[in-house]
Amino acid sequence: MTHFDVIVIGCGPAGERAAIYAARAGKRVAVIERHAVLGGTRVNWGTIPSKTLRESALLVRGLSRGRVYGIQCGLEHPLTIADLMRHEQAVVQRELELTNEAFSRYRIQVFHGQARFADPNTVSIIGSEGQIRMRLCAETIVIATGASPNRPVDVPFDGEVVFDSNSILSLKKIPHSAVVLGAGVIGVEYTSILAALGIEITLVDTRKDLLPYLDREIAEILQREMCRDKVVLLHDDHYERVERIAGNPPAVRCLTRQGNVLEADVMLYCVGRDGNTGDLGLEAVGIEPDSRGLVEVNEFYQTAQPHIYAVGDVIGYPALVSTSMEQGRRAMRHAFDLPGLTTVKEALPFAIYSIPEVSYVGDAEHTLQEKGERYVVGRGRYALNPRGQILGDTGGLLKLLFDSESMRLLGVHAVGTHACEIIHTGQAYFRMKATARDIASAIFNYPSLSDLFRHAALEALGRSRLHREGKHS
Repeated sequence: MTHFDVIVIGCGPAGERAAIYAARAGKRVAVIERHAVLGGTRVNWGTIPSKTLRESALLVRGLSRGRVYGIQCGLEHPLTIADLMRHEQAVVQRELELTNEAFSRYRIQVFHGQARFADPNTVSIIGSEGQIRMRLCAETIVIATGASPNRPVDVPFDGEVVFDSNSILSLKKIPHSAVVLGAGVIGVEYTSILAALGIEITLVDTRKDLLPYLDREIAEILQREMCRDKVVLLHDDHYERVERIAGNPPAVRCLTRQGNVLEADVMLYCVGRDGNTGDLGLEAVGIEPDSRGLVEVNEFYQTAQPHIYAVGDVIGYPALVSTSMEQGRRAMRHAFDLPGLTTVKEALPFAIYSIPEVSYVGDAEHTLQEKGERYVVGRGRYALNPRGQILGDTGGLLKLLFDSESMRLLGVHAVGTHACEIIHTGQAYFRMKATARDIASAIFNYPSLSDLFRHAALEALGRSRLHREGKHS
């Protein structure tokens, strides 16, 4: 039995930050990771690899669509996924180096194997053949095991024609067509990436509206831009049966509940993710995950056992890298009564790395309507912004929502090039409770997309004045 102050189970972004934060406070920390490498989905299978592929897809689309007088660009040979992912290997390697350097600096011990609770303060490390290799003991334990793609038993995942979001990047060649089941964040991101590569995509959305939590105007623009890339979008539908079509090469057929018969080279299934809790032995410590394997926590990320915390994707929404990292830090601040910066939950930005990007912070227009709040809208359009025109993005939009009385900023929504970057200016305004007049009086670089804030605020002030005068805009 080896004793530590903290045991962290899982080393994705949440577990990594919890471990480093506790170690920096002088705590003796152990990390148990079931995979051979650290970093979790963020580094190895999800965030960084998919965003690297996205940048390559943007480059390919730019070369195929762009026209510069006197310059011709072409591709030497048919592209493969390996061609598009070469840069990803360097990025991943650098991220892993940074994690290993931090763990070494703070003397965090890493153990590889499957973790399983023996009792509320003891975690066994299980070897590949099911044997107990060793046991660790601690007064504080953090569950940060993340989540995995849902894999229904009636979907024939084979890594050749039927994929999930963890295996899709192992495609050996770029297909001509694909069906994507599930229009959540992951499904929308991969749909737009694959469409940018010229692949014929059919996206099956199980809901009536695309990403219903988005501001509806923003969601409509995203859908319009995806359709411009020839994405076929089917709403309020679900698979009835998925079949592998034999051949050389093989293909896939998806029959839907609405009677659609969809055939394609490959299929990506990404409807939901389940918490990685099945092998943890949580029943031994009185913690019961829900039907999706997710762990319930309180505002301090404590489970039913107060000394056992859970953070990151294993607790569900919002399941973002940025929020997962902060959850890890906050859990350790609470566990050891450590000082630190506090965050405002309402000011957390949400990002979708689709093409085009979408990002927001604060209330959407429909949520303000549901709450019965009176508001004023201001819009900054990429088509009227010199930088937007230079970038060739004339469909983008920055939308600001203000309280109609105080003109205080209530929500910021962006769709278009660099939306996930410019949202942080909106986040800062949102946190400081800025008014439309505060934003309109700011001076931004010219030309810049940030200048959209000033134009949107000026429009909102104009609308507010007209409303006060009893006129209609």
